[in-house]
Amino acid sequence: MSEDVTTTNSAPTDNRTVTILQRGPKHIVAWKPPAVVCHHSGWTGSRAKLKRGEEPEIPMLQRVRDALHDIDTRSVGEQEQQLPVRKVNLIHRLDRGASGCLLLTYADDADDDKSVDSNKSSTTATLIDALQSPESIKTYVALVRGEGILRGEDFKEKGWFEVSRPIKDESGVEKDATTLFHFIAGQPESTDDNGVINRARMSIVLARPMQGRWHQIRRHLNGISHPILGDTTHGHSKTNRAWKETRNLPGERICLHLARMQIPPNDEIPEGLDVSCPLMDDMLDMLRVYAPDVLETALPKLKEEGILLDADREYEVGKYTIPEELLEVQLKNQMLNDDGKAEILLQGANFVVADKPPTVVPHHSSWTYTRSDPRRRWKEPTPMLQRVRDETGGKRVNLIHRLDRGASGALLFAFAQDNNSENSEKASCSITKALIEAMQSKDATKTYLALCDGDGMWNGADYLNKGWFTFDNPVQDENGKYIEDCRTDFQFIASKTMPLKEGDADEGRKITIVLARPHTGRYHQIRQHLSSGTLGHAILGDSSHGRSRTNRLWKKKYNLMKERVCLHLIRLQVPATDYTDDIDVSSPLPPDLKKMLRNFPDLMEQARPILAKEGIIV
Repeated sequence: MSEDVTTTNSAPTDNRTVTILQRGPKHIVAWKPPAVVCHHSGWTGSRAKLKRGEEPEIPMLQRVRDALHDIDTRSVGEQEQQLPVRKVNLIHRLDRGASGCLLLTYADDADDDKSVDSNKSSTTATLIDALQSPESIKTYVALVRGEGILRGEDFKEKGWFEVSRPIKDESGVEKDATTLFHFIAGQPESTDDNGVINRARMSIVLARPMQGRWHQIRRHLNGISHPILGDTTHGHSKTNRAWKETRNLPGERICLHLARMQIPPNDEIPEGLDVSCPLMDDMLDMLRVYAPDVLETALPKLKEEGILLDADREYEVGKYTIPEELLEVQLKNQMLNDDGKAEILLQGANFVVADKPPTVVPHHSSWTYTRSDPRRRWKEPTPMLQRVRDETGGKRVNLIHRLDRGASGALLFAFAQDNNSENSEKASCSITKALIEAMQSKDATKTYLALCDGDGMWNGADYLNKGWFTFDNPVQDENGKYIEDCRTDFQFIASKTMPLKEGDADEGRKITIVLARPHTGRYHQIRQHLSSGTLGHAILGDSSHGRSRTNRLWKKKYNLMKERVCLHLIRLQVPATDYTDDIDVSSPLPPDLKKMLRNFPDLMEQARPILAKEGIIV
């Protein structure tokens, strides 16, 4: 294995990675986390997530495909572009809320159009038959409600026993179904002196289904009055609610884990298959905290059955991607789902600093429609002035400075009234005036972070190695008149150039992170300075001073949000006034910029040490 290939001995994380437990020429066993579907179907809810502005759900089928390509391309290094993305087929499924071993195979040309249920002779069909054979064993671990006793019969004393009950499939057709169970440990319920439950009744159960009927294990356990914790379809809603609210059961989790998979030798895997998937941390944490004695009792039997609590070796890890069109829909719906509220970063007796999101204006003006115009309600989100007023209990506020509509970051306001003062109107004007003067003083510092089109070099000048420098070119005001006194400090801190792929345009391949500190507050000052012929690094998304073709490419390829200018007021420092103490507040990077930068982790690694020196943590 190449040294460039990432490995891990821990459970899958939420950072868009997939852990591969084992793979060979014809098979892959992936570690499926809970709350992830194996493949999309009409009821998976992915569209609902997009409508809510949440990250779209990527099923295991696509995750594994992308992860394998990522691992293999990192292994071959410079030959990356020569490797095609190999399709994969599912051999079996796991319920969305379950976790554990998931078996897949590579889909060759003959398999491309075949589903999991194909009966044709192929690698996929061969492995399906092997998994369904009587010699195959799938051992699940389940956490269930109940201490393992039903009508006086103690299941824990029975060892492995059989439950045979017909099960109806999704179409209502009844089919034979048999499952082997072994209740290996359990505990009764106990209460404290006040009658409050301090120990819930639960058991650890091993399950081996002989067939693969719809919800077979879940239905059979419910049939013997020991439903799986978290099972909203066949379980006990009051019990599930108690475990979620008081015992850390994740919301979309069914405590069922395919811990070991054994398949006999066959034509596609001559040596057979025996792979274990360590128990997930969520189930282990529930046991360690709420049933430590049960876990202790179960350990010898778990070990005997080859069930792993911790990884016994390093596993391959690959990254998967979210299709750009889905991310674009997500970002649009995040805007549509804007709740009109303001996030308060810092508040004092006479001022408040709020976090302005992109595409929200600081206040209404003639071009955002009048307050009574019905078009305004859907053309423009609620402006920051109204949001901050509502968030601070209805107090009127005055803007101390402004941010462009497409920009984001810290926005300072003064309270426009003081109900405890006899001269509240006069006092509020004094506070506003004092803060404006403090903001414009040489002791005030506004530090912006900009994502720019460029690699830090322009006309032979290497701006990445210049450190902080002052730029004082004139800029045009709203009427096109040039203003001479315009000074901005810049520091170019990190850049990246994406490789040029065959058929791609040269535009849209470069990105540079720039810090900017304006000394004056001219119209679009930072934007005009960076896009000037001297610096040549227009801010991404800047439709007024940037490059339209580049912006289109970034929207298509790298999740640049519509109507977004990648300029963020990340730190605001204002000296003390007669009414306020020193103000030093930071605004975290907003979600849309984080999504863009997630495409370039090495760029952020370059930038973080320099940002940290400036008191900026990202």
